[in-house]
Amino acid sequence: MRRDTQRAFTLIELLVVIAVIAILAAILFPVFAQAREKARQTACISHLRQQGMAIAMYAQDYEAYPFHSSPASQVPRTRWPDYIFPYVKNEMLFRCPSMLPGQEASFRPWAHNPNLRFGGYGYNYQYLGNSRFPFSAPDALVAVPAQTVAIADTAGVRRDDGSSIAGAYAVDPPLPSARGSRPTGDPQGYGNPDANECGSGNPGPGVWRCRSIPAERHHGMVCVTFCDGHSRVMRLSQLDDLNGDGVRDNGYWNGQADPAVR
Repeated sequence: MRRDTQRAFTLIELLVVIAVIAILAAILFPVFAQAREKARQTACISHLRQQGMAIAMYAQDYEAYPFHSSPASQVPRTRWPDYIFPYVKNEMLFRCPSMLPGQEASFRPWAHNPNLRFGGYGYNYQYLGNSRFPFSAPDALVAVPAQTVAIADTAGVRRDDGSSIAGAYAVDPPLPSARGSRPTGDPQGYGNPDANECGSGNPGPGVWRCRSIPAERHHGMVCVTFCDGHSRVMRLSQLDDLNGDGVRDNGYWNGQADPAVR
């Protein structure tokens, strides 16, 4: 009588299968991570496009751009998302999908609902609207809206340890505005007058000193929306150099698309 037997895998065969699975996982996981971040980038661009259209409608209605924020003494304090919220009526559009949980500590409360918070996006307050002086840029002052940053991904002002307590809803041009709308910094660049708030300028998170830096958080790209409402992704080096001559300028920020204007 013939007896059927089942052959089991040997230990070596099992190890080979496990090794193959591990190799495939090592190859595929980065691909999945890139696809996931690409989806987040697409969502971020969609958020910014709707914010950009809201900015454009606000400027059309009021013939001026919104303030960056109300005075700190006002309760509740209103910030630029509060001013344009009536045009979109969706709080989640003001939360960058790529922000990490630990970074949400810098999020700010909505004036109409302090239990909800926004964060990850910064406003070009040096040229569009600042309550400190105060000024609100007239619509006519932005001569080239298609080349004027309105809102972009922001990392805020980063200290050397990577933490941030300033610039959470602002984004700064590479050079301080000649309007003097930057509260700190020297005439030639962003200085370090307050070590408790700013970076030292040494390599690392604090390299940008007191600049509220656009964040390259989407595959090394910054999501940006312009004053005419259109949005795109750009490298920081491109955003900081309109004419591409290798010298940082405020051409994409000053409303004139002129690299010489500060």
